[in-house]
Amino acid sequence: MPALIKERVLVRVSYDDMEAYLTLPEPGAEEGEYTVSILMEVLGDKGINTGIDQARLSRIVAGRMYNEEILIARGRKPVDGVDGYYDYNFNTNLDRKPKLLPDGSVDYWSVNSIEPVVAGQVIAIYHPAIEGQDGVTVKGKAVIAKKGREQLPIKGKGFERMNDNLTYTASIDGKIEKQNDRIVILPVHEIFGNAEVANGNINFRGDVIIHGNVESSVAIKATGNITIDGVAEACELEAGKDIILRSGMLGGNKGTVKTKGNITAKFFEFTSIDCEGTIQADVLMECTVRCQGKVVVDGPRGSVIGGEVSAVRGIEVSALGNDAEKKTEVFVGAGLEVYSRLRVLEKKIQATRENLEKIEGGLRQFEMLEKERGVSYAKDARRLSLLRIKIKDTATLASDEAEAKKLKFLADAAQGACVSVYGAVYPGVIINIDDMKFTLKNMGRAVEFYKMPDKISTRPCSRGVD
Repeated sequence: MPALIKERVLVRVSYDDMEAYLTLPEPGAEEGEYTVSILMEVLGDKGINTGIDQARLSRIVAGRMYNEEILIARGRKPVDGVDGYYDYNFNTNLDRKPKLLPDGSVDYWSVNSIEPVVAGQVIAIYHPAIEGQDGVTVKGKAVIAKKGREQLPIKGKGFERMNDNLTYTASIDGKIEKQNDRIVILPVHEIFGNAEVANGNINFRGDVIIHGNVESSVAIKATGNITIDGVAEACELEAGKDIILRSGMLGGNKGTVKTKGNITAKFFEFTSIDCEGTIQADVLMECTVRCQGKVVVDGPRGSVIGGEVSAVRGIEVSALGNDAEKKTEVFVGAGLEVYSRLRVLEKKIQATRENLEKIEGGLRQFEMLEKERGVSYAKDARRLSLLRIKIKDTATLASDEAEAKKLKFLADAAQGACVSVYGAVYPGVIINIDDMKFTLKNMGRAVEFYKMPDKISTRPCSRGVD
């Protein structure tokens, strides 16, 4: 009788073996009654041995719950561990671009170049990894949880890790920045007033911040950023990173600005500018500009008037030239001299490599003679001459290859460079793209100048066009 009723029990297991269900068909008069022990035996035959709800089994039997599929066993799902992580108590992603105001003007005071810290300030807190909990199916099979992974200690300089091994604090006053997986705190030279000739020049390893003006003839050099809140006069500025001039520069044909980073400024007048990054300003008036990135002269009154402005990646400007037809010349692309120099370097590099191969062959011959004759040629004049030439040519090759790499980068960056004018462009403007030149005879508006195989052509231009 028990065997007969046992055969009627239906068992269903979910696809992931995490749940098991029982269905008890109503037994006939001669089949007897279901019992807990019979149901446990059926579950065991199906391999179900974990997470069985014994109380529910008893209720099913006592309540004669027939022809209804009922959850009777539940496995334990794995709980994945949580990786360790850091909470940084400083802005790790400074926005060095000025904000565009609703009226279309640019707010240069919104540019944030540094994140200041003071000694003892908590800069980061580590949250250790949380262990995972393995799961198990209703059939007793373990389900392995993902383990929480610990993070490596923070590397960098200018901070220390506390005894709890979780808290990091600044060890010096300065500016903090996150460089990939490193944190670096560097000193900042800050002047709460004007930079004057009487106080001398500034040459600082780190960032320089001037909250006032910079007088003419003052030279400021920094390995980091230079930020000037007031007006920079005919001074000399040189930075290893970005330069921010919130109130602009009156260069007086003597001011110079040079940086390996980007430049953001309210305006430039009569200034020589050399920038490896991007330049953004409201006005460039009678300036000489050499930019390896893009020049963006934006805003409702953004204009380039007079001077020579060169930008490898292109120029975007609201107005180019003026109604007095002031000669204004712009250059985009790598320029003919870059391609010419690159061709010369490629030939020179090839010749140097071939010469080095010959020298190596000569040196190998001396090694063979040493083995054959058992005589040292270490001080042989001919061998020493080959070694001197090898050292010289190896250094020359390294220098030429580095220059060629830089020129190739410029040539690649210059692909598709154009001059985009969102407003008016006036007669007196000269457009140069690579080796081609175009002189405007008539006024134009909302036009883009680009290079075709045989000439510089134009097409309509509006804001937002790449």
